[in-house]
Amino acid sequence: MRLEAAVPYAGSLALHAAILALFAIGASFVRQPEIVQPLPVEAVVVDHEVIEALTRERREADLQARALAARRERERRAQEERLRFERERAEAELQAQREAERLEQERQEAEAEAAAKRKAEAAAAAKRKAEAEARRKAQAEEQARQKAAAEEAAKAKREAEARAQREADLRARLAEEERRAAAVSAGKRAQYVAMIQARIQRNWIRPASAKPGLKCTVRVTQIPGGEVVDATLGACNGDDTVRQSIISAVLRSSPLPTPPDPSLFERNLVLEFVPED
Repeated sequence: MRLEAAVPYAGSLALHAAILALFAIGASFVRQPEIVQPLPVEAVVVDHEVIEALTRERREADLQARALAARRERERRAQEERLRFERERAEAELQAQREAERLEQERQEAEAEAAAKRKAEAAAAAKRKAEAEARRKAQAEEQARQKAAAEEAAKAKREAEARAQREADLRARLAEEERRAAAVSAGKRAQYVAMIQARIQRNWIRPASAKPGLKCTVRVTQIPGGEVVDATLGACNGDDTVRQSIISAVLRSSPLPTPPDPSLFERNLVLEFVPED
């Protein structure tokens, strides 16, 4: 049997026992005139320890009932608090979701606006670049045209100057040739060649192997001023010692005599070396 049911039952039992005892006592007083032998009545014994135990159990049951009710009340309130918290959290999540959606929409709109702005700026920059490129190209073409015109004018000037210089050089050569021809006809070239041959023969050291009738062709290269820069022999009837002695004589004769007329100067001379026996 549960404790909650046992407590009222024990109390009812004790109450009935007390009533029976009182009833028996009262009956004995009422019937005093007639002496009647009382029937044997079983004595009712009230066990105070049982009553106290029952009372104590009832109090404990009450305390437990109150504790159970309090716990259930706390659980109910906790459940309500959880439901309120869940509801508030759901509302907060919904609000956060709506805020996130609003922010995402604003971000997308900002990105679209920024993209449109960048596109417009890119188009404007491309237009400016195309215009600048067109101006640069026009300037380059104008500069190229001016440069070509300047180069053509410079080329024409150079050609005119070169033509004038060629004509001047031609006139100078003609005049030089005329002077040279006049000098040659006057015997000045023969005089100039004889002067060179005489200086070479004076500087020649005759080797022992030189025989009478020696005759050699000498090629001499000189620069203005008469300095000899090269000397070689052509046909020669002398031996190697004689040939080398002639080359040495030519080199010792540098610088060669200057011509009586500047028009007679020749860079390359061909001389006949024929010493006196």
